[in-house]
Amino acid sequence: MSEIAAESTDTLSVESPKRGLPGLPDFDFKSIRNSPAFIPGIVGFGALMLAFWELFRELPGLWFKDDGYYSHGVLVPFISAYVIYRWWPKLKEIPVRPFYPAMVAMAVTGWLLFAGIRIGQIQILSFSLVLMLLSCVWFVAGGRWLRALSLPILFLLFGLPIWSAIIDTYTNPLQIISTDISYSMLQLVGFDPYKQDNTTIYLKNFTLDVGVPCSGLKLAIAVSAFTSFFMMIAKLKWWGNLIMVAAVLPLCLFINGLRITLIGVVGNIWGDKAGHDFHDYSGYITLIVCFFLLFKLARLLGWED
Repeated sequence: MSEIAAESTDTLSVESPKRGLPGLPDFDFKSIRNSPAFIPGIVGFGALMLAFWELFRELPGLWFKDDGYYSHGVLVPFISAYVIYRWWPKLKEIPVRPFYPAMVAMAVTGWLLFAGIRIGQIQILSFSLVLMLLSCVWFVAGGRWLRALSLPILFLLFGLPIWSAIIDTYTNPLQIISTDISYSMLQLVGFDPYKQDNTTIYLKNFTLDVGVPCSGLKLAIAVSAFTSFFMMIAKLKWWGNLIMVAAVLPLCLFINGLRITLIGVVGNIWGDKAGHDFHDYSGYITLIVCFFLLFKLARLLGWED
């Protein structure tokens, strides 16, 4: 009996309850704290916060601005951190080997940061931040860590104000395309629209003025960020990633055109106030719809996790 009891006790002691969320990796915080990169990492983080304070204090205003192009930006740092968290089981196996010549890259980036502060260019500050993060990883942990973390770090660009040239160039063409899509949809549902210029549609009881915020470019930038996120964690084949990228612009134009059409339908049937109220919150609906459709597309292309 004593032998049986001993065997039973040994059997029970083999398994220990796992901590953390199911399906997600567990962080060994003790090993992180004991890593040779831990103290330099903490010091580097503090130095980054001080050096880029001018940029950091501008970001909340951009992220929470009404009808801004960076409303998704507040999610970007969390998404980047989540990707690193998902990759952690493989990342932790990479040896930490500081690469001291990377100080040259840090110095060049520091000069770029100084120039950006002097001339007040937030775009230069944004690029400097990402370059400095890459340089710091290279310096503290080595080239293999730099290659492993380059995508999550570069992903931060989606939340930074670097898209001005694209916004200035493509806003008006997308305005016109979105207006044309909505006009065709309204014709299909029998609302007899009338278009006097490229971006204005007249209905019987409501006027659709497709302004700059409704061009669809804001949606396209946000959806491009979500697409990149899916591509980083879905581990699709190259052709699957190509399909995901190719789907972004047509999907955004169609959904944005549908949104404008629905605003016209609501305004024409229930009045001007109802149309404008629907306009105010329908942007979030279109973003959720695009996110859901891209998620389903990634699943269809082979994402099983």
